[in-house]
Amino acid sequence: MAKKSKKPQVAAAPPSPAAPAALPWFLRLRVQLGGLFLLACLLYVNTLGHDFALDDAIVITDNVIVQKGIAGWPELFSYDTFYGFFQDESKASLVAGGRYRPLTLALFAVERQLSEGPFLHHLLNVLWYGGLTLVIFLFLRDLARTRPALPWWFALATAALFAAHPLHTEVVANIKGRDEILALLGAVGATLLVWRAAEREWFWGAVAGAGLFFLGCLAKENAITFLAVIPPVLLLFREQGKTGLGRLRYYLPTVVAAAVFLAIRSAVIGFSLGEPVMELLNNPFLELKNGNWVALSGADRLATVMHTLWEYLRLLFVPTGLVHDYYPRAVPVQSWGALTPWLGLLLHLGLAGYALLRWRQRPMVALGILIYLASLSIVSNVFFSVGTNMSERFLFMPSLGWAVALTAGLAALSERCGRGLAWVIPGLVLLFGVATLVRNPVWKDNFTLFTTDVLRQPNSAKLRNAAGGVRIDRYQQLPASSQAANQGLLTAAREDLNAALAIHPTYLNAYLLRGNANLLLKDYDAAIADYERVLAINVDYQAAQDNLLIALVSAGRNAGEERGDLAAAFSYLGRAEQLAPNDYETLRLLGVANGVSGRNDLAVSYFGRAAQVQPANADALWNYGTALYNAGQIEAAQQQFQAAEVIKPGIRAERLGGQ
Repeated sequence: MAKKSKKPQVAAAPPSPAAPAALPWFLRLRVQLGGLFLLACLLYVNTLGHDFALDDAIVITDNVIVQKGIAGWPELFSYDTFYGFFQDESKASLVAGGRYRPLTLALFAVERQLSEGPFLHHLLNVLWYGGLTLVIFLFLRDLARTRPALPWWFALATAALFAAHPLHTEVVANIKGRDEILALLGAVGATLLVWRAAEREWFWGAVAGAGLFFLGCLAKENAITFLAVIPPVLLLFREQGKTGLGRLRYYLPTVVAAAVFLAIRSAVIGFSLGEPVMELLNNPFLELKNGNWVALSGADRLATVMHTLWEYLRLLFVPTGLVHDYYPRAVPVQSWGALTPWLGLLLHLGLAGYALLRWRQRPMVALGILIYLASLSIVSNVFFSVGTNMSERFLFMPSLGWAVALTAGLAALSERCGRGLAWVIPGLVLLFGVATLVRNPVWKDNFTLFTTDVLRQPNSAKLRNAAGGVRIDRYQQLPASSQAANQGLLTAAREDLNAALAIHPTYLNAYLLRGNANLLLKDYDAAIADYERVLAINVDYQAAQDNLLIALVSAGRNAGEERGDLAAAFSYLGRAEQLAPNDYETLRLLGVANGVSGRNDLAVSYFGRAAQVQPANADALWNYGTALYNAGQIEAAQQQFQAAEVIKPGIRAERLGGQ
């Protein structure tokens, strides 16, 4: 019996794959990117109307090379960053190792060519900051994908926490802070590109990362600290199956980029840290003994540095009482008999130990600690003096490590102790954001910044001096009719400068400014004493020489014309003549004083010298003619009167009242 043939079976079509469920809106990448960028920018939108402030003068407004625009680029890349301000290469020695940050100044030069006001600079600071926040998010998002234990919100929360931290106001609200933004952008962006190159096994991506790293270093040298960060990122964060140590070959272009940067920097400004500067404002680790500044003992120096490390941690967790200035003696000299140096030392050793011991179990926390310690090391004063005790801008890079470690730690704790703990991050973002918005207006201009911060930090000689200086400037900018009612500005300035000098007894600029305040208050003897104190320390201080002459002449005029004390007038004016024998006003007043005293021959001499100093001055010639006339030299007097009339027709009628 024949078998029945089987019908060919038609294979059933496989079931259509279900369309992937739409992601919740808050998980969509575009939403997260847009939200972060908006957050970072909105936090600083109230800085867009601000003026230039603080060190903006050094890098923008008073930097003659930046003011040239693009034409100044060759010079910007050929000199120390401060050269365009001081116009003196020796000034690079004012800070250890010099400063080489040409990229930031090159961008400022372009912006100055486009717009002279501060608005464009502030706007770009805000936009660069928003861009940095996005790069940080993308970097952490990529790394977090290799660690499934991390929650979906880890990268988003870390980037938001970083963006909102009020410690960043000094960097974003102050235009000069662009160097910090670009340096961190270059460092984080480079780390991301190198890591992606290793993941995709695409060497040219590592080369691109090295290029970005090089640009970050050109923005500010601190970017070089990420040389210590990139290798652990390559080794700790990788997809399964990726090789281990072999990934380090993608790190080599970055090493080359760092070497090239250091070679260029060394060729331009040298590499030596130089001898310690014996000026308190550029070396806070000094003390005054027997009228001379000497270095602190090694123990006190280290204790003071460890105290500042404690203060850095405190500011990261509790950012209150923020100020822009921590110059001597805002941070008092410490000894090991105090608690805070031990806290600073032990906490930082503990952080390093935790990262070394728990890098397998808590790699993201370890990475955060590494970023914090590595980027802090170069500004910590542990290895070399950076010119000041501490600064909030020095925490800009380290704060990224803090945010990474804190968020990763809270994520781990939330898994153990309840997920409600994760809401600590949004709470911190809100609190920090409000603090940032409140702090920003203080950076409106120098007057607002200095006079606000000096109330919070009265123990900084530099801040006291700056506050005194802006009060004097504000007084001088007032119309003459308003100055009498605002002399409180001058008395407050004098109080600030007295405090500055109590802290720093050889502070030349504070003596100069106090002399200016005394001069404007017509306390001539006090002004003269201040200027003479400056010249006793530095005889070549030109501003003190110039102002001393003004004070002596003003005192002489006041004594003779307002008090009728000719003896005092002769004393003041005689000292002025010794200081500047050819000063016109001194000679004129001596001529008047001698004429009033009946010393006609001396009056003729002084008025004659005054006329020689200003031969085109009709008043000088007329005064000389008058002295000659009073001395009985009628013909010579008439010659001077005629010469004066030629220069200034009508002077005869003016002086003689129509007679």
